[in-house]
Amino acid sequence: MRLSPRLAVVAGFIDRGSDVADIGTDHGYLPAYLALYGLARRIIASDKSAGSLGAALRTASKYGVSDKITFIAASGLDGVDLSQIDTVVIAGVGGETIISILEDAPWTKRPGMKLILQPQTKLDKLCDWLNGNGYAITDKKLAHEKKRVYTVLVVGET
Repeated sequence: MRLSPRLAVVAGFIDRGSDVADIGTDHGYLPAYLALYGLARRIIASDKSAGSLGAALRTASKYGVSDKITFIAASGLDGVDLSQIDTVVIAGVGGETIISILEDAPWTKRPGMKLILQPQTKLDKLCDWLNGNGYAITDKKLAHEKKRVYTVLVVGET
């Protein structure tokens, strides 16, 4: 299984053996990849869209890793047990959507929590919001894919 360049950069920031929640998982490529290669201890794939969650289930089934991923139908981080994760991935949505998800989950600022964020739009607005709300951008990397450049941020507590 090969990830797109954008998702490969995201995966590269995930610490081996971490407990990961992929929020807005869409087709579930990242959770399937993490499970297939044993890169995460616990993996949660969450999406508010039934169609996307169904696609994620099909991806996991295709690679034989359905039993290694917990699937949650929820908006944002609703339904995710914060005691079960140390890494949150929110990729492929707009910066304003990421802000909204994080506003509803202030527990993401707890010590040891790692956020990997890849906004499709409004990067500047997201960065300003993070800096003004107790988050620190600790690393970043660009991903080149289909004539576009995406920024992947690693965020932790200040």
